[in-house]
Amino acid sequence: MTTMVRKGTRMAEEETPTSAEAEESHELAVEPIGRLVGKYSRITMQGMIAQIIMVILEGLIMGNGLGAEGLACVGIIMSVEYINLAFGSLFSTAVPTVVGNAFGAGDHDAAQHAFSQGFWLTLYTGVIILVIFEVFTAQLATFFGATPEILDDCVAGIRTFGVLLPFTIMGQMITSVMRVDEKPQQSANIWTVAAIVAITWLALSTFVFGFGVAGAGVYYGLSIGFMSVGLFWYFGNRSDLHIDAKDARLDWSTCGQIIKIGIPFFLVQAGTFVYNTVANNLFGIFGGENATTYLAVFAVISGYVIYIIMMVAESFAFGMQPIAAFNAGAKAFGRLKETITSSLKYEIVAVAALTVVIWLAAYPICYFFNPEVAELAAGATRISIVACCLGYTSMMMSTYFQTVEKIALSTVLGLSRYVIFSCPLMYFIGSAMGIEGMWWALVVADVLTGVLCLGSAAWELRRLSALEKESE
Repeated sequence: MTTMVRKGTRMAEEETPTSAEAEESHELAVEPIGRLVGKYSRITMQGMIAQIIMVILEGLIMGNGLGAEGLACVGIIMSVEYINLAFGSLFSTAVPTVVGNAFGAGDHDAAQHAFSQGFWLTLYTGVIILVIFEVFTAQLATFFGATPEILDDCVAGIRTFGVLLPFTIMGQMITSVMRVDEKPQQSANIWTVAAIVAITWLALSTFVFGFGVAGAGVYYGLSIGFMSVGLFWYFGNRSDLHIDAKDARLDWSTCGQIIKIGIPFFLVQAGTFVYNTVANNLFGIFGGENATTYLAVFAVISGYVIYIIMMVAESFAFGMQPIAAFNAGAKAFGRLKETITSSLKYEIVAVAALTVVIWLAAYPICYFFNPEVAELAAGATRISIVACCLGYTSMMMSTYFQTVEKIALSTVLGLSRYVIFSCPLMYFIGSAMGIEGMWWALVVADVLTGVLCLGSAAWELRRLSALEKESE
């Protein structure tokens, strides 16, 4: 491993930096909050737009190259994607939060130690998950809701995706650390290149090599796994942070802190996995002999339409996270208040505008992904997206409260949309209204989630105002 002398080590040898001195070298401490939120969200959005384009092209290729049954397989494989995102979110929020808080407090050595420990913990976790997916592939595919007609293809897709899971989890963590390490542009560039590499592979594997769903599994792994090339910046002298071989032996005090902070966002994505798996199985129950068709419809809506909306909302949450982490560490309560209000305004307005566009163009959008199910998918899409701008405030506020280490509240908000509200509502409204009731369940869940999250934001603003007065 590298033997570079870190800036933090040199500073520690010369003199201990104060929080004020640390702030002077960070734009996160001095730039206007509105401008920072706009900048970091915009830069993050660059990478997200590349991913959105990738998802759109993915739908075009899979919908036309694999057909309705291929899309049904995608709906099943998305459960694996959500597990990947669950562990990726744990490390991509917790590691940069611990690093960012340490930077904000002026402790470069603590930031370095947290980063190196985070790398090894992420790597070990990814390898364990890989083994589980390769050994129990068929059982997992059935549990995720695969019908007998598509089971073999689902197994092939899940198995190839599983091989790349250590890289996908690492890629999410490392590009998030790059943002708090003030390399947001490089992080966004990696997202862009990853999207190009992945979609090129998907087109070749589908139309040239004929790999089918197995090739799609590799595509899902490449789309995020390629981001692990961000590790390049942490070998040599390219950053104050680096990977240290001695940290291969985990320090459970630091790792425990990472896990504690990351659990809420892990549960958010795990909740999405639960939702996806429950929905797939309910379509099997309520859909009868048309179950595979409804799985394809759900794949179009959840795997593409709502997934694109989610990525837009996620860019604002990711843009807010390093700003909140740094200013929480610096105890800049006024700036934290501005971070909350600015981020929520950006997210709600942007997602609302996007859902209006999608609502108006629902049929051509769904036709683009798959002509066979376009009419059914368009009607369901118009219902499902009505209140997304409220529902995705859960992502913003859960990320914020995770950043300031209010773990219980972050967990509740993170689980609210998909687990606390959507799953039971899908079952009960679906039982009463059939398949259509499952779409309306999402609308009700989004409204209830928005009320809960905006209420929590108002409570936090009052709390920060009180802390600001005490510190004067």
